[in-house]
Amino acid sequence: MGKEMNRIDFLKLPSADIMTVTVFVLIIVLIVLFFLLAGIIKEYLREKNLRISFFKEALERSLTKEEAAVLWNFSKKMGRDPFLSLEFKAPFEKVVDLYIKTDPNAKEEIIQDMRTKLGFDFVPYFVPLTSTKDIELFQPGKLYVDNLSFDVALFDKDERFMYWAIIEEIPSNLSLIEKKVKISFIRKNDGIYALEGTVKETYIDNGKLVLKIPHTFELTRYQRREYARVEVEIDGLLGIYDKREDKIIWYKGKIVDISAGGLKLCIPISELKEEITPMTEVVVKFQLSGKDFPIRSVVVNVYPKRYSTCYGIKFEKIKPEDQEFIHDFVKKEQQKLAQLAVKNKT
Repeated sequence: MGKEMNRIDFLKLPSADIMTVTVFVLIIVLIVLFFLLAGIIKEYLREKNLRISFFKEALERSLTKEEAAVLWNFSKKMGRDPFLSLEFKAPFEKVVDLYIKTDPNAKEEIIQDMRTKLGFDFVPYFVPLTSTKDIELFQPGKLYVDNLSFDVALFDKDERFMYWAIIEEIPSNLSLIEKKVKISFIRKNDGIYALEGTVKETYIDNGKLVLKIPHTFELTRYQRREYARVEVEIDGLLGIYDKREDKIIWYKGKIVDISAGGLKLCIPISELKEEITPMTEVVVKFQLSGKDFPIRSVVVNVYPKRYSTCYGIKFEKIKPEDQEFIHDFVKKEQQKLAQLAVKNKT
């Protein structure tokens, strides 16, 4: 019995060793807690200093403390650098958009005041639009809905909605509330823009139907005159995929100008079975200097004429060698026209 107890005692750790381990573990825990606490304090102080610097800069730009707080708080909610909202229009618009949509006590006048103070109330022609809030009042455009199109103009706007007035007669039985519409317009010296939205309300103002549509950042931009172009007269085909018949419907027309980026094709009104709207995906086929071209494209603009409708078409899927071929063709044609002009002068 005594021998067995001796064996068990042999397995026990001395009490001094247990105390040492306990103290060691406590020291490790305290060290870890110290570094965690130090990290938290450091991050807190960094955030505090950053906030002080932000508010200082915001006040130097004539913003009030309330306005600065809006930009700071909602930038943080988006996980963005608040300083970007002071420097650049695009981040600013995203931040105030979140503010106006999520804060039940949001004040539109604060946003308008900040936009003016920061110089974001005007977009130069060489800066692309980032939001429908940037569209200038009375901007003309074209509205498309249910295979119908109407001339429109931006009648008014606030921080939540834009108000487009239809400036021509419309069918008396046409209801547009909760209808999804497409609007396209040309911004001078910039490009063609297209947007989609759902009509939330309609009302009559001075005899014109006004559509209330929510603002959006989803603007599609097509840059104009990206490539040199030349007037031509070439037979062409425009194909549109018909889901109902599961086939491509082809329309014959005339290409009246072309560039390495796209072309303008005119189709007789008598040939058209349905209206083709901007953003419609198409296939164009034509021959240039003996070379055949089938190119997947998209309609970016519509030009109604008396006996035909012309379509501005942008190439979407074009091989680099085909684009180079068209570019060389345009260059040669322009040289011919220049030489012809010189001859006519002499």
